[in-house]
Amino acid sequence: MSKEEHEAYGDIVIEDTGFGFKVIPESMVGQGCSCDSGCGGCCE
Repeated sequence: MSKEEHEAYGDIVIEDTGFGFKVIPESMVGQGCSCDSGCGGCCE
């Protein structure tokens, strides 16, 4: 992660989903997301 990316997104969490990995900003952990929210990854 570059310095600019860290400034924009902060720390990240890499989560094992059982089917791969999900990389999300730490500030979004536990918020959930919808398919059109732009957070990436698969919708659960």
